[in-house]
Amino acid sequence: MGRTVRVFLSYRRGDVGGYAGRLADALHQRLGPKSVFQDVVAIAPGQDYTAAIDRALDESDAVLAVIGPGWLRASTPQGAPRLFEPDDYVRLETARALQRDVRLVPILVGGASLPAATDLPQDLQALPQRQAVVLHDETWHQDLDGLVRSLRGEPVVVTKRRRRWLLAALAGVVVIGLGVAGWAVWGSGGGKGSSGGSGGQNLPRCELLDATGWTRIPLSNDPTGQETVQGGSLAFTVKDAGWRPHGTTWQVTLETSMENKTGDYQYHADYRYKSLIVGQREFDRTCYASIADTEVVAPGTVSDALIGFDVRCKPVGHIQLVIEDDKARINVTPNTLESGKC
Repeated sequence: MGRTVRVFLSYRRGDVGGYAGRLADALHQRLGPKSVFQDVVAIAPGQDYTAAIDRALDESDAVLAVIGPGWLRASTPQGAPRLFEPDDYVRLETARALQRDVRLVPILVGGASLPAATDLPQDLQALPQRQAVVLHDETWHQDLDGLVRSLRGEPVVVTKRRRRWLLAALAGVVVIGLGVAGWAVWGSGGGKGSSGGSGGQNLPRCELLDATGWTRIPLSNDPTGQETVQGGSLAFTVKDAGWRPHGTTWQVTLETSMENKTGDYQYHADYRYKSLIVGQREFDRTCYASIADTEVVAPGTVSDALIGFDVRCKPVGHIQLVIEDDKARINVTPNTLESGKC
């Protein structure tokens, strides 16, 4: 068994909060619970931010800079580019990694591409020279497996399915570089959560169920489910549910809670919810909103959220909520009911 790999995770929360949370969870599971550093959970209130970042960089084998479509476009309330502000935390983390010659790997998600050097402040203009790793929504698990193997210094195995995506990426001028070895990170989950954004989508905000037009869905006596994760489990509960017509479909929104029954921070984001089964058919999530002011859930605490679906079957009868990659299923309505018809 090789040495512990340490990775510093840098990201803009409003851009890729959900992607970063999913990536952190996966790295924790594969590299160990003390493998990932994230500022949102690792830096205590009142602590000197720059000093904490420098200590973390000194202890890191690599920095993963997670870049989404909004990484470059983020602006201040006055409309100025945030990346050009001297106190922007993403600029500080990236610039200090470049200055200290820490191995820095851009992680491209959500269809993002590397910015041009001319679009960056001077202290970040070496960033585009670093080879990037692309995590595609469609091949997330395969791409992630390749990244983890490279972090461990193992040969990267390209599957047939992933090879097709690599060829397509080359045609689209996407650079994938997996020549990085020996990394890690401290923490888990992280970032402000409003619209969510998974390791797969950037979803619009769900609307609260106290708005007009909703029909409540009667819940089962036990609308709960439990997902086993490293170091314990996550307990999910559907607290409220409703539907309303949405064109030729129905919009279904669930108010849920997630209790963190582990000893580490966890991330409550839309990727925790895979799908909704109505009329024996499975429908993907279409909106998400964290009810708390953060999607990071401390050990022993509970976080509430809204998760929504557009379904083509009238939401009656037996309805199930599928938790992350089918790790658990929650009977939203009583399982004694027959499934609705589509």
